[in-house]
Amino acid sequence: MKYYIIDAFSDKMFGGNQAGVCVLDHPISADLMQNIAIENRFSETAFLIKRDGYYDLRWFTPGGEIDFCGHATMGSAYVIKQFLEPEIREIHFRALCGELTVVCENDLLNMNAPRWVPEEISVPEGLQEALGAKILYCGKTRDTLILLDSADTVRALQPDISALAKLTDVKCAIVTAPGADSDFVCRVFAPAFGVDEDPVTGSAHSTLIPYWAEKLGKTDLVSHQVSQRGGVLACRDLPADGRVEMAGKAVCYLIGELQIDTREE
Repeated sequence: MKYYIIDAFSDKMFGGNQAGVCVLDHPISADLMQNIAIENRFSETAFLIKRDGYYDLRWFTPGGEIDFCGHATMGSAYVIKQFLEPEIREIHFRALCGELTVVCENDLLNMNAPRWVPEEISVPEGLQEALGAKILYCGKTRDTLILLDSADTVRALQPDISALAKLTDVKCAIVTAPGADSDFVCRVFAPAFGVDEDPVTGSAHSTLIPYWAEKLGKTDLVSHQVSQRGGVLACRDLPADGRVEMAGKAVCYLIGELQIDTREE
């Protein structure tokens, strides 16, 4: 099984978010995909297989399968463009969240993704204590959006990960605030999926983009995810289409082969 490690949402190695990308010749079981994801220990491992005019795509965290992952989609698109189909410009994926498209423009990857508008909710019990910061707003999509007072507060945040993991209503916590050199900053914590902090999270921007677009009154935005590895995303809100776009670059760290005999399944 051909295997790649891609640093997505970064123009340099050791930045952005690492994704494992497995290129399949034929379908394999979900159990095997899960075991590979656990062995890899990245926040996401993507599995893709070519069909007629599109690629089937699935994503597994060490804690289970999820319905959408942005950085592993970008990593998969990078692998297709760089190593599988160099002449391709528009890559179509089919996944649990529906159809995804990535347009390749030189070394920039522009992904069209679902648009999730958060609905305001009461702050879940224990969330503010687990984060250790005052919550100004809390919204819900698939994920939980949390507004703090400043970018400095977001950067300095040291949440109690074990306490956060026990909050059954908060599977993925997106913490955000207005930015100084960007429209907004964010960090993402998902211990329920075996990911203490995710370095750069495309799927979180399906919630962040419509929230900040409405709040700031603009459709084109720049996001800075201020994790240790960090990443910058060029974002666009497309409310009429019910979609968002996010663009970034990617770098290949490793090309290899997994020594797995799928005949043993």
